[in-house]
Formats: sequence, structure tokens, C-alpha cells
Amino acid sequence: MEISLYNKKNYDCVFTSGNTFSMHRYKNWSRIDPVDGDGVISFNLLLSGANWRILWPNREGELFHISQVQKSIEQYNVPEGLTISYPATASCRTIIFLEDTDRGVAVLAPPDTEGRVTELRIKSTGIKDCALLVTGNSCTWYAVRFDSLPELQSRLVDLKGSVSWKGIPLRNTEASWQVQTGLIGTDGHTSVPKERGFDVLSDISACMERLLGSGNILHVFGYAGGHDIGYPDYTPSPVLGGDERLGKAITEIHRNNQKVVFYLNGRIAQKELVDDTDLYDAVLTTEYGSPVVEVYQDREFYVMNPSSEKWLERITNEALHLKALGADGVQLDQLGGRAAVVPPGEIWGRGYIDLIETLHLQGLLVWIQGVSDIYPADWFELTYRNVSILEDGTIRGGTPLGKADKRLYELSVPNQVLLVPLSRFDKQWSNSKRIIVDLDKKGGELFLYNPRYLKQLEEIISKAVFKKGK
Repeated sequence: MEISLYNKKNYDCVFTSGNTFSMHRYKNWSRIDPVDGDGVISFNLLLSGANWRILWPNREGELFHISQVQKSIEQYNVPEGLTISYPATASCRTIIFLEDTDRGVAVLAPPDTEGRVTELRIKSTGIKDCALLVTGNSCTWYAVRFDSLPELQSRLVDLKGSVSWKGIPLRNTEASWQVQTGLIGTDGHTSVPKERGFDVLSDISACMERLLGSGNILHVFGYAGGHDIGYPDYTPSPVLGGDERLGKAITEIHRNNQKVVFYLNGRIAQKELVDDTDLYDAVLTTEYGSPVVEVYQDREFYVMNPSSEKWLERITNEALHLKALGADGVQLDQLGGRAAVVPPGEIWGRGYIDLIETLHLQGLLVWIQGVSDIYPADWFELTYRNVSILEDGTIRGGTPLGKADKRLYELSVPNQVLLVPLSRFDKQWSNSKRIIVDLDKKGGELFLYNPRYLKQLEEIISKAVFKKGK
């Protein structure tokens, strides 16, 4: 079947599918309903016109010109196209097509609260044409025409108030800044003086209170075996003083009127720590029964099944151990930063939703890597990475088609608290109220404790306060 969604001079957008859909037109939008049942459906959005710009949900959004599709597919040698997957590398299911005047049409679906996978694959059909193939569970989609982005914003508010659209709750934070501190690196080495151990965290929090004021966030990683080592064992390192010294350090952090959150990876576990244990039952497997393995820092990690109660219980227990020592919250890494490695239509995110809600019930703050319209986190980290593309065209990182553009996420999932790296902070963020600036090192390298750490932190804070105040 074929439906014209947009037809202006030199701009066309056509909906085509081998499935059957019905379309109902309203004043400011159209509703597109599948009538083939509850299985997996797919459709194409065919664009033609030399000046189309596309804003698709690669992380917080990626804006690119239609001509770039063919160029990028050739550059990265992915003839079958480039792919993102919801609810992981795709933050939501909103795609916006823009004329050069910012008039256009948005095609979108509500948040899938079961976290079922939708794949978005873009292919070139010519320098002036492209096709966006959408494959996922059967659900209602909407097409919203607009003459400007402010008008689109208004119409999306009206749409969400008129149909069944369950968004994530808004969270509040008094924090304006987050400081990163890695104690043990990816090689298992630490530069923390043995006689100080976890006590260095109280020094850092004192610096934060003096230069940034109260109520900010100290984010600690590499506090167990090292960063990207030994997951999911997050037992505080005995080299740094173990539970007792970390608990005392957290007390001092609170005396300095700061909050402290700790790194956990919610998605992967190091292979040798899982083999021959009952946690192996929680490893995600392919359709052929093979475990799914990814490599980080030359180490093999299993991708864990987010639907496994055993896995969710393990991560919950690790978080509760930190809470017992006084932690205010945890980071769950990779939830919105790595692809969902199951086929379209299958559940991927429901377990992560349950995990976050469980930790909230225990009084813990939770923030995640990446942005999402289904994960009820307290804040979301904007992930800027170098371009990384698998052989099949799966985008693992970066913006291979254009540039990051936060407007898509802000239109689709408005008013969420975003964690913005200082290295990426510019004038577009100057008037943003609901952001936390992440005081990362230039170039995004890990900010590991070293003999000059406090001096480096003071320099970064000075730069950040000046940059934010400009």
C-alpha cells in the first residue's frame, strides 16, 4: 500500500508497506494504524527532493542533508544502509523531515513501555532520494505536518494530550555540576596514595563545595577492580581501603554538602567472571544459542539478558551494597548508548525500566548513558563518541550522517534533565535550565586520579564557570 504524507513543490514523502494500514486524518495530524494484527510490521518512508533535511533519533538527534545518505553509505561501505535501534541507540521513535524553510512533516510513535525493539534503517536510492525502513512491533504511528519547529512543538503537545501517550516522569535536581573521578584505570593501576585510599574523595568534595557550592554530584568509577575490569563485581577495592574506608569517605562527602553516585554497567559482564557460575544462565544468546560477546579494553564481556531476573537481581544487590555505605545513587552505563542486540519486535528495555524503578523505590538516584523516552532516569548523559559502525551498518557510536542536534529529543521528550559534557558545552546550552554540566577532561578521556588531580580539577572548574557564565 502507498500513502502520501507530504507533497510540496520539490519535496515528497511517501509511506509504503507490504502490511495493511488504515489512515485517519485530523486537523493537525494523521493517524496510521496497522490492521494486520499484533506481529512485527515494517514500512518505508520514501523521500525525494534535493533539499530535504532529516532529523532522526540517533541518540538525542542527528541532523543531516539527504545527499549525505549516499555519501556516508559509500564512505563506510555499508550497501544495506545505516541502522539505529530503539530503545537503545535510538532515543525515541520520532523522525522529522524538514524543508530548507523548516516546514515539513514528523512521523512518530508513542513510547513503547515494554521496550520492544524497533529498527530504523536508512538507505540511499539516489543523491536526491532515500528510504527509511522502519521495522518493529505493530503499533499506531502519527504524521504531523508543520510550518515551523515551534508549531511542531505545539502540535506535539496537543497530540500527546489527545491520544494514549505514556511518557516518563519529570525529575528535579538541585545539581548544576558533576565531577568525574576514576580511582583505578583500565589497566588495574591506581595513582591514589596507599595511605589515603578512598579518603581522596573527601578532598575532592571539599574542593567542589569551595568552588561550586553545595548540592552537586561526585561521580566515582574504577573503585573496584578498575574501569572496564571485573564487572559485575563492584566490591570496593581493598587496595583503597574497602567498605570501611569508603563508608567514611562518603560521610565526609555529605559533610561537604555534595552527593556521590557510583558507576555500574547495567548491560555487560566480564566473561571469566560469569563462566561456570549460575549467572551464566542470564547471558543473552543468539537465535542459534551462542552467547553474545563484545570486547572492551581487549577483554571479552557477555551481553546480559535484560529480561533475566537473575541479572537484574545481581545489579540491584550491587547498588544496594553501595547504598548501605551511604551512596546517593548509581550510573547505569550503556543502557542508551549501545545497540539492542535482539531482533525487531522483541522485548529489550522492560527489564531496565523495572531495574530503575526498583532502585528508585530504594531511595537511589539513577542516571544512564544515553537518552530515552522509556527509562525513568533522574538524568540522561548526552553521549558524544567517535563514529563506530559494524559491518552490517549498525551504528555503535557517533553521527556518521551529520551532526548531533538535541532538538529532536527536546521536542519528543521535553524537560528531561540532561548531563552535558563540558567538552561539548557551547552557546546552544547557555539558556538551558534543566542541565547538569559534566566536568570531563578535554577530548573525553577518562578523568583518573593522579598527583595533579586536584589542581587539574580546579583548572577545569575555573574554565567551566567562565564558559557557562558567558
